[in-house]
Amino acid sequence: MFQELNSISMLAPRTDDCRFPNRSDITTVKLPAIKALTVQQSGTCAENCHGSAPAATDANGLFCLPAIQSGGTLSFNQWAQISCGVRQRMEAVSACLDEIFSRSAMPDFPGKNPLIIRLLRAVADQIGAVNRNCITWGWLASTDLHVAADGRIMVTDHNLSVPTGLELLTRLVNRSHTESINAIHDLGRRLTDSTVSYPGSTDASTTVVLDPCRYNPTFSENEFLARTTGAQITRASDLVVSKDGVEYVTGAGRTRIQTIVRRIDDDLLDPNCFRPDSLVGLPGLCAAWKNGRVNLVNPPGSSVASIRSFTQLVPAMIHNYLGEKPALPIAETQECSAPHVMQKLYDDPTQFAVRTNDPMHPARPYLGHSATKAETLTMLNSVRRDPEKFVLRNLLPQTDASGFNLRVFSTMGNGFYMPRCGIGRKCQADGGATLAINDDESAFFVS
Repeated sequence: MFQELNSISMLAPRTDDCRFPNRSDITTVKLPAIKALTVQQSGTCAENCHGSAPAATDANGLFCLPAIQSGGTLSFNQWAQISCGVRQRMEAVSACLDEIFSRSAMPDFPGKNPLIIRLLRAVADQIGAVNRNCITWGWLASTDLHVAADGRIMVTDHNLSVPTGLELLTRLVNRSHTESINAIHDLGRRLTDSTVSYPGSTDASTTVVLDPCRYNPTFSENEFLARTTGAQITRASDLVVSKDGVEYVTGAGRTRIQTIVRRIDDDLLDPNCFRPDSLVGLPGLCAAWKNGRVNLVNPPGSSVASIRSFTQLVPAMIHNYLGEKPALPIAETQECSAPHVMQKLYDDPTQFAVRTNDPMHPARPYLGHSATKAETLTMLNSVRRDPEKFVLRNLLPQTDASGFNLRVFSTMGNGFYMPRCGIGRKCQADGGATLAINDDESAFFVS
């Protein structure tokens, strides 16, 4: 299944401390960056998301928040909307995957997407029946947002698999807001607490970060994550799956593993389920997870949930599973495999941006307004050969293109947490970020 995915390139309980202060307090209190973290986080309904002052809406009904303040800050109302919207998305995706794995039922969304249904069925068939009584979906996620010049915010991408950039964010806030470091470490602490202990776990049980190898390009990120969570960084060769669960093998003996923060793509995670030629995966890991003998942060199925066609279904999931109105709009993305979409692209390619459907396997995006004739012909030939690999987005109006792209990080398991800081980058003509996470970086905070 995940070879096909590559070729096309928790419902967590809401806790009281995840609510905002009273609406009357928001108008009078200006919170400095990372202050009062315990009273922060998402609201639980739309009225909590946007603060006390009524937000204006545009012709499409989207919230229009105040323009970005100078000095790399966001208003509290803007961060409230972002936090609520990210929380909604993570809860809805958790509920969707829980329905697929725990109840073996394929969700029925309006405008069902055949590609997504095929991929979800494939991963469910590869993993097999989940025998554990309850799946706690533990996530470490990143969400990319486009913030327009007038303050409007929309989601461009989210990564529920192996998000990157947390180490970079820490270096940025270390240079500007030293107290923000505490928020990043608090994110790591909450990440280690994001999944419940399995029955029979002991104090000796531990958390590890599963890393493919020292020479992979994200090793420094994985090493930082291990330090932040107080975990041991390991490879598949250090672990063994037994009848009791997953154990970490050293010269001093064996230690049973409670939680694995995996930093390996789904298709390489377990050669017994996915790609049999994987040299970095742990054989039997998925069987141990589905039988409740170990917890996985960013569990199997995360890669499907991160592709751009899937993100288009998330607003419907929020309506169906949470009964709420999405706090964050999403950038409209159309699959090039649809004949009418291909026809629009052929008619006038200069009006669109073309990206790969799977952000985990990106290619250089095509931006029609600045492309040469040779680039246009190359793009059309690539899309014609494999249309399922690409998606189409409209270019932003010139006034919106002057905004920026913001990457925020969050964790969810037994509760939701999102630090009040993120990585700001120049955005491209469709609202997406520049390709490299290290390009044009700056830290943004709540004012």
